[in-house]
Amino acid sequence: MSQSFKAPELPPMALATTMSKGERTRQRIMDAAEPLFSRYGFEGVSLRQISEAALLTEPALYNHFRGKQALYAAVLERALRPLSLALDDFLANGGSPETLPERMTDLLREHPHVAALFQQALQGGADSDGHRLMRKWLEHLLQQGSHSMQAVLGTHHHDPAMVAISVIAMFNLTAGYFQSQAIFDVLAEGDLMAEENIERQKRFLSKMFRVLLIALD
Repeated sequence: MSQSFKAPELPPMALATTMSKGERTRQRIMDAAEPLFSRYGFEGVSLRQISEAALLTEPALYNHFRGKQALYAAVLERALRPLSLALDDFLANGGSPETLPERMTDLLREHPHVAALFQQALQGGADSDGHRLMRKWLEHLLQQGSHSMQAVLGTHHHDPAMVAISVIAMFNLTAGYFQSQAIFDVLAEGDLMAEENIERQKRFLSKMFRVLLIALD
């Protein structure tokens, strides 16, 4: 994994109540683009499709993003910056370890389609600029996750492979949830995004994280 990627610096986000018309339009474009990118990938989506989903003309979209790569980068930053900041905060300030997967769940819930982009990056595939950017973000987040896991385990734990396996397990349990509606439809009824199911998932993650820490002790 590359060690050089740094999460892009962004200006403070405007409060929703103070967003200008242009900022609201940018958000609408990203809202339309996010599920399309997650379903078809960077290469499989055109700006025309995104502009139609956002109820705009394609020339109007260019007033807000200079091209598809810039839009894709903005979609990733909006969804993944909060995850990176949460991991930074945990490393800087500590806190109860089992709350970290719960926090990741809350943040992914705001952008559930991003879990599919994670899988696209892990599977390889198209070597486009957008795909490379997603891989860099993913590597950055996994490195932060590894540092967080090492902080939880303490300096006495020196097996990097076991730390990596632990990060993989929690990553799959956390992000994989948001791609599992079809499985839930077979085994139960309802919407995985429903409040009661999100709470079940968070309780499950908390218990699994405690089990994981016992197994690694």
